[in-house]
Amino acid sequence: MSPRTKLVLMMVLFALPTLASFTAFYLFPPTKTSNYGQLVSPVVNLPPFPSTGAEGGDAPKNVIEQGLRGKWLLATRDGGACGTVCEQKLLAMRQSRLIVGRELDRVVRVVLIDDDVMPSELMIKRYQGTVWVKAKSLPWLERLPLPPQGDGSGRNAIYAVDPLGNVFMLYGPDADAKLIAKDLRRVLKASQIG
Repeated sequence: MSPRTKLVLMMVLFALPTLASFTAFYLFPPTKTSNYGQLVSPVVNLPPFPSTGAEGGDAPKNVIEQGLRGKWLLATRDGGACGTVCEQKLLAMRQSRLIVGRELDRVVRVVLIDDDVMPSELMIKRYQGTVWVKAKSLPWLERLPLPPQGDGSGRNAIYAVDPLGNVFMLYGPDADAKLIAKDLRRVLKASQIG
């Protein structure tokens, strides 16, 4: 073979993988994502969280004093009376945090109380470690994205919030704790913050 033919064959050989990847990407685009929750697009940034009006029980050390910025949050919005759906969300949040395992200190569970009723002592004990926040006057409630299903109050969702205050994923009230934990593990592994 002539040197020119060898050069052309080498160029074709090196260009072939790139052409194959472009062809595969444009002719067979990926259709399914690997996350369980619904991605919030565009991401909603929440204002800094005041530490007043919160009760944390056995939440990670200094979370109430330092505020919630810098932690991964599983948050929900509900009334202080906390009915059946609320308890279902709290159970899913607690179980998914426990399933995360050794990374569980990076995740905090938060309930934003959107009325004037505080939860009972029994409720606080039952879901010990949850940070209960009087949020009726906080701008967080206005900024939380509404789930596609529900009554329009925003109470039918569990929100995943990153340490920078960005709401990036939401789950329904009957979400599977194992699958929420799988999503959390993925983001905790990929991120060194929080």
